[in-house]
Amino acid sequence: MNRPRKMLGLGMMLLVGVVARVAVAESPAPRSPLGMNLAGVRDWSQEIVFVDVFKASRTWISQEHGQPWGKGPPLELDDRGWVKSLKPDQFAETVIFTDFGDRFPAGTYTCLYDGEGEVDLTGDARVTSRQRGELKVEIRPKNGSTFLRITRTDPSNYVRNIRLIMPGQEKTYASQPFYPEFLKRWSAFKVLRFMDWQETNNSQLREWNERPTPADQSQALRGVSLEYMIQLCNALDADPWFCLPHLASDEYVREFAAQVLRDLKPSLNVYVEYSNECWNGQFAQARYCSEEGKKRGLSNNAYEGQLRFYSQRSDEIFGIWNAVFGGDERLIKVLATQSANPWTGTTVLDWQDAYKHADAIAIAPYFGNELGDPKRAEENAKLTVEEVFDRCEQSIASRREATRKYAEEAQRRGLRLIAYEGGQHLVGHGGAENNQELTRLLQAANRHPRMKELYLQDLRGWSESGGELMCVFSSMGNYSKWGSWGVLENGTQDSASAPKYQALLEFLGEKR
Repeated sequence: MNRPRKMLGLGMMLLVGVVARVAVAESPAPRSPLGMNLAGVRDWSQEIVFVDVFKASRTWISQEHGQPWGKGPPLELDDRGWVKSLKPDQFAETVIFTDFGDRFPAGTYTCLYDGEGEVDLTGDARVTSRQRGELKVEIRPKNGSTFLRITRTDPSNYVRNIRLIMPGQEKTYASQPFYPEFLKRWSAFKVLRFMDWQETNNSQLREWNERPTPADQSQALRGVSLEYMIQLCNALDADPWFCLPHLASDEYVREFAAQVLRDLKPSLNVYVEYSNECWNGQFAQARYCSEEGKKRGLSNNAYEGQLRFYSQRSDEIFGIWNAVFGGDERLIKVLATQSANPWTGTTVLDWQDAYKHADAIAIAPYFGNELGDPKRAEENAKLTVEEVFDRCEQSIASRREATRKYAEEAQRRGLRLIAYEGGQHLVGHGGAENNQELTRLLQAANRHPRMKELYLQDLRGWSESGGELMCVFSSMGNYSKWGSWGVLENGTQDSASAPKYQALLEFLGEKR
């Protein structure tokens, strides 16, 4: 049975979230369903997504014997990224695992490939047997890196469709492509936002024939293919949240929607958003909206014109999805704006009555942003961890009022208030990211047990203030000066040492 689109009541709202199928502890406070922003697929990402680990490989690096690293002559690649030919003394190399330490699974992997040529693996990998089109590879993590080389290839039947399959997955990798631990880890989150999987920020995709496909050399170069996003949502019974590229043509949008309609389970809803943070000038998509707003004369104020173009293009995209789906019963059409500036919200909503064609307004109500202020970096670096948490509690409290205002504006227009991202935002910016003392302090706060209660406090406040679905940012990642975004740092981390992950599971009523 299809789930209703609006889901205005709490009972209906819970049907979208995982709380519909887990036991939730009784609480006087309302609970919003939770979604998850999945971290991008990369060779250095700690999140192992595919049992064919070659899908996370880097683009090919041209090497030449006797020359420095990466200084070989240009490589000839086909339109899917496979090496078509090699010059004398040249070989092509790619990275599969980087910076993993001893954290990726050890054992005997199977390397399969089509075509004629020679393939080798190095780093923490050792080839133990060879036959045509197949290698057995022993991987014992030590340095945390694995490389694959093509040392010879026949230009008339070049090496392609390389797969490096994890132990025990040889017979099922094609039909069951996802790492079982990955599926288990995020099974409680019934909305998956694919912003990073789609390489949304600064995307160059325009036409449908430019899209990533399962036949690509890697799913880590132009983004993960739509086929895999749909397959993942079908496997987890999770609603997808798609971010359409800002340059996408109408045909791209139409074909994208048609594939979702054809292949996604009919019981699942679809969140549709135009790009990501088109209000945020650090991204190419925001600058594009600004230029389009000027070209179209949408306002004498450049920023207002930028927001109006975003609103207008979003509405056009919503119309295409409605036409493809033959209605909007399964669609949640999202207009996303800046959490700290409600004027951006009302501007986007009210331009040409865009709110009448949307279902939700989405914001990113992070807490703790103030601690990364470059003007106070030296001062904040001297705080204790406990003082950081005290400041975060103040930040959470102040954001409740902003959430209430947004919720009122949404309700006034018959929309839901949801969060496209959320959680802690403890990171230096504007130069403060280079303050090592501040970075160490903020990372320590992310690992501190008290962070669990902060997350629970934030989630409860979001619910009580009128917020519904929150898509937490982000699933997994190493901590660095650029932020401690992952609710888990790596795939082998014990949940007992992951306070953010603990908080989310507790909020959902999950026990692990």
